[in-house]
Order: sequence, then structure tokens, then C-alpha cells
Amino acid sequence: MIEKDDNFRKTLVTGGTGYIGTRLINFFIKKEHSFIVLTNSAKILKKNYIFLKDINQIPSKAFEGVDRVVHLAGISRDIDSCSEEIEKKYFEANVHFVENILNKAIEEKVKSFVFISSTKAGYSNLNLSKVNNLSEDQPSIYALTKREAEKKVLEISSDKNIKVNIIRPSLVFGPETKGNLRLLKNLIKIGIKLKFYSLKNRKSLVHVDDVVHAINFLSLNGTGGEIYNVCGNNYDLNEISEIISKIYANKYITIGIPKAILEGISKLSFSKKYFFEKLKREEIYSSKKIKNLGFSFSKTLRNIDKSDY
Repeated sequence: MIEKDDNFRKTLVTGGTGYIGTRLINFFIKKEHSFIVLTNSAKILKKNYIFLKDINQIPSKAFEGVDRVVHLAGISRDIDSCSEEIEKKYFEANVHFVENILNKAIEEKVKSFVFISSTKAGYSNLNLSKVNNLSEDQPSIYALTKREAEKKVLEISSDKNIKVNIIRPSLVFGPETKGNLRLLKNLIKIGIKLKFYSLKNRKSLVHVDDVVHAINFLSLNGTGGEIYNVCGNNYDLNEISEIISKIYANKYITIGIPKAILEGISKLSFSKKYFFEKLKREEIYSSKKIKNLGFSFSKTLRNIDKSDY
């Protein structure tokens, strides 16, 4: 059993081969909890994995004995431009798939549904009509589709006998971390530490283990029909660089990067401009709501290469 008070028999996971999903499955294995994974890869032949060829045709056999669903699947790349073709792909993966899996869960009388969204869905100025005109003030197609999915989940489940909880993780880190954190870590490993002048904005970072714990915690203790930020601790860019340098490098050279240099590079293309806008954006969030239920975070950035799963 997962927790002393857990009465879930079996959990169905989508996105179980992704960064968070892999840790969640390891967590279930460690706790000897039954699970099934829906995957879009026909190459995975493991016992508990079912290949899903079409998101519009979810097989009933995947729900045999299942009373909890954790939906992690989707496109998570935060891109800087959006054609009609890309928009269609994001809506199919990030909105329609959520609708389909939730409707199927309701049909199969599943009692708990946990949807993993993103803090990016919390922007106050999301506007689907501006999806092709991204800027500092207009979030990406990723943020837009995550918010649209949240609304669909709450709408569909509002009058149904299923407890739905939505989790918004901030930037997730841990072993084999991805994105800019990995780039920063790799530079420090070869002895190069970056110092960002005039950039004092902060980012909320959360360890992947804490996201896994939050998924399990909220499926047991969440009130249902609610959205919870899961955000860990806040760091500015230089704090991140300093902490990682103490973990990996005994000797390093520090390269200062003035704000003017970053702004100059950003003018070379829209892609680089969008990257700089994201870099300088203040992105801190409160986890007060989940903490008020009794949840606590177990890891900080100093545990970037450690995981219990």
C-alpha cells in the first residue's frame, strides 16, 4: 500500500515514461502498489504497459481494477512560435487527450483523477485568440493549452462522482534534470560558472520527488475540484549558479554576463528574444494551499542529483 490510509487498488498513469512519470512509477514499485501505464510507444513491451495508438480510442482493458488515474501525458515543450499545425498538435495532446481520458475514467467509475498541469497555466492574461502573437505579455501555446485543459477538467467533473485534483508544478529539477538547469550544470562541471548582472528575478523550483509525493498526497487528501501549486523554493539565477557550483566544481572561472549582452543577443532573432524574456521574468508561486493540508517539501536545489526513486 502507498499510505496507511490509502484504499486505492490500482493506478493508471499516462506519461509514465516521462521525467515525472518515471519517478512516479518507481515510487509505486517501491511501495508495491499496482499500476498500469498507457504509452504511445509500441516498443515498450513491459508487463504493465499498454500501447495507445489513438487517443480517441482508449481501451477499457486499461481500466481493469483501476480506481485512480494520474494524467501526466502531453507536450511539455514551451516553444516560442506557433503555426496552425503546431497549435493543432498542442490542443490534441494537451486538451483533447485530457478530455478523453477523464471521460473514460468517469465511464469506468474511477474515483480519483489527478491532472498534472503547470504554473504557466496561471498567467492572468491568457488569451486563446492571441496564440500566434507571443510576447513577454502573452504566454506560450503550452501555457494556453494547459489552462484550457484545466477548465475542461473542472467543467467535465463538476457534476460527476469523481474527485479531481489539479497540480501545477513549477520548474521541476532532479537527477538528469532538463532544460537550462542542465546547461548551467554542465558548464559548471567543466569549470565555468555564470554570473548574471542586473538580473535579480527569482524562479520557483521543485524537486521531482516532491512532485511525486504531492500527486499521491492530493489524491488522498485533496478536497476535489481544486488547483494546487507545487513549487518548492525560490531562487534567483545567481543563487542557482552558486549552489550548483558548490556541488560540482572545486575550481571554476566566473564569467560575468551583463544584462546589455543578453539584450543584444535577444535582438538577433525572435527565438532568442523570447528566451531572454523568459529568463528575466519573475516566476515565483505560493504552495500555501497544499501546505495548509499538511504537505511539506523534502528536498532543495542542493539535492539536484539525489532521488529516492
